[in-house]
Amino acid sequence: QGTGALFRIRLAGGSAPCIYLSPQDPRPLCHPAIDRALQLSGAGGPPHVKLTVEWDMSTKERLFGNIQEEVVQDAESVRLQQQAHRQQHSCTLDECFQLYTKEEQLAPDDAWRCPHCKVPQQGMVKLSLWTLPDILIIHLKRFRQVAEHRHKLTTLVRFPLRGLDMAPHVAPRGQPGGQLVGRWAPWQPPLRLPPSCPRDYLYDLYAVCNHHGSMQGGHYTAYCCNALDGRWYSYDDSRVEGVREAEVSTRSAYILFYQRRDAVSAGGSVRGEHSPPHAGH
Repeated sequence: QGTGALFRIRLAGGSAPCIYLSPQDPRPLCHPAIDRALQLSGAGGPPHVKLTVEWDMSTKERLFGNIQEEVVQDAESVRLQQQAHRQQHSCTLDECFQLYTKEEQLAPDDAWRCPHCKVPQQGMVKLSLWTLPDILIIHLKRFRQVAEHRHKLTTLVRFPLRGLDMAPHVAPRGQPGGQLVGRWAPWQPPLRLPPSCPRDYLYDLYAVCNHHGSMQGGHYTAYCCNALDGRWYSYDDSRVEGVREAEVSTRSAYILFYQRRDAVSAGGSVRGEHSPPHAGH
């Protein structure tokens, strides 16, 4: 203090070259150039800017000595931000189905020709689940396509072991005299399912297929619930051992096997059946 300007703070990588902040300002980051740099910051962690501290060499050597490379210890807040960014994003199985059935607008290249105005229109497309089987098999898409390369995703998908409610993801229908199935042409009557068609969409998990490794290769294991004792077991080749329920949901989960609850109460266990879903995920 009292020795004048010891250094200058330069904003690195800004839209304009050589933007300096005032070290004497009690809030040097409150600067329009900082706001612009934050808006232009790309991927790679939280929004951030890069600053360069330019010292007067004689002042620097007098204060710190003639050191070619200084080791600067990061503050604790920097470590916490880096740790938070390294943690993988997690989501719920319910959020996956919400995205799967979300209405999307078609790209301009996929525009359809309106039969009335004869003008190409960017229509909306929406996938819906119409009926569900007794055995519901959910295959998680664990890869991302980047150019010609595929990268495995290890996002933690939190899924329930009991009481998966699929009702919010099934297309609404409630017409009297049965469930409306569809109408393929204006002159055709709507098809209806009988009123006795099961509409209980509560499912319980009974098995999980896990994949360990990369897109180039790996190893498969499984978690299965024993129907006799109700306990979960881990299957790894010839090795079988008990596992806690809290350990069933992992980042390695690849295929989930659910059984409709009312199918068990109505006709016993149907885990040997494989009814294909009318609309899959």
